[in-house]
Amino acid sequence: MTGTTTFDRARAVSVVDYAFINCDSYSKVEMEYCCAGNRGKYTGEVNEEGKPHGHGSFVREGEGETPMTYVGTWRHGERVGEGRYYTNGRLLGNVVWD
Repeated sequence: MTGTTTFDRARAVSVVDYAFINCDSYSKVEMEYCCAGNRGKYTGEVNEEGKPHGHGSFVREGEGETPMTYVGTWRHGERVGEGRYYTNGRLLGNVVWD
């Protein structure tokens, strides 16, 4: 049939910022992670290498430090695009990573 598109639900594809991401390649995890020298816990999507990739959050867990949470987009273990920082449930600010 002309003009008809068939989608296979087992191989769903999402469009994000004009790029295609194969949803089968990513899974959600909770793991210990070190981000910019800060140790903490990452919860979110990871790529096949086990690095944060997609949407996720990182909670800094340093002794004697104020708990801080980053929520945003990750690519190959690095923060990218828009994100937000929170502490004690309050928004500290928005950031945009190159």
